[in-house]
Amino acid sequence: MTTKVIPLFLKPVLQDKMWGGTELRRYHYQLNSDHVGEAWIASTYGNDLSVVENEPYDGQTLKETWKKHPELFGGHPAHVAFPLLVKILDAKENLSIQVHPSDENAQKYFNERNGKTECWYILDAKLDSQVYYGHSATSKDEIRDAIKHHELDQILETQTVQPGEMIYVPAGTLHSLGAGIVALEVEQNSDNTLRFYDFDRVNQKTGKKRTLQIDDAIKVTNTPNVLPAKDQTKRVPDPDNPDRLRLLKSKYFNVYQIAVENDTKIKDVTTYSVNVVVDGDGTLVVNGTAYPVKKGDTYILPVQVKDYELKGHVVIVQAIANQN
Repeated sequence: MTTKVIPLFLKPVLQDKMWGGTELRRYHYQLNSDHVGEAWIASTYGNDLSVVENEPYDGQTLKETWKKHPELFGGHPAHVAFPLLVKILDAKENLSIQVHPSDENAQKYFNERNGKTECWYILDAKLDSQVYYGHSATSKDEIRDAIKHHELDQILETQTVQPGEMIYVPAGTLHSLGAGIVALEVEQNSDNTLRFYDFDRVNQKTGKKRTLQIDDAIKVTNTPNVLPAKDQTKRVPDPDNPDRLRLLKSKYFNVYQIAVENDTKIKDVTTYSVNVVVDGDGTLVVNGTAYPVKKGDTYILPVQVKDYELKGHVVIVQAIANQN
């Protein structure tokens, strides 16, 4: 049986969050509440599974397609999971102050295969919106004392952000998206989140505050704080494709931006990719077949797609895994 090589368009999974809002409507998602915080747009994690929307794979979860058709992804051992999780986040309010474990700590403390390094591509940000990014503590005891004395804010580092900015968040980095930010998040395939502080919010449904994991969070936090090398988020043009710009180079994934004004041809592709239309609309042409694309669409281009064309006025953020 011959495998049909087409873009795999994915249906998002929407999640209500205490801190969420309604901004995801602007990405053509049908919201069922006024506090939707996350759209899992490329997911094989847990029960929140992306579903392929177009034939002949329509109705299959991405997880099923990954397992049944490894050839679309360049081949991989049966036990290897899809390596990425991609989301769009609407932070109407601050997210919790949190941290994610590294691979080593995920295995050591949680019996999980991998940790959670991630990045944020800022899609929208209100004036003076900021992220919490790192800390000034020199020891884990200093973090513990700051929490004990309700002075965590004294050691938190913040950074004002603007649309189009890329922020790399390696595992072990204390962090949080601040209120007023919409971000595309690319990460390792994990959702292990350890909370230091949740702004004393009470869940209206349960009447309770969310659980904090302070001891575990302190265990896996980089102390002293470690900032990634600046050249990892240096914008680097693709010499073969002038409309394609590398935004991030990291151990687990690279992230690119493709900005199309009228028409561009992308050539000499060597791997599969997750593609998110973050602005505009246009047409994707693969092997002579045209597919309309619009803001909010997510599609995977299989490894067999070596060349393709984009038409219209559209901006795409593209994630490529560096290991399975």
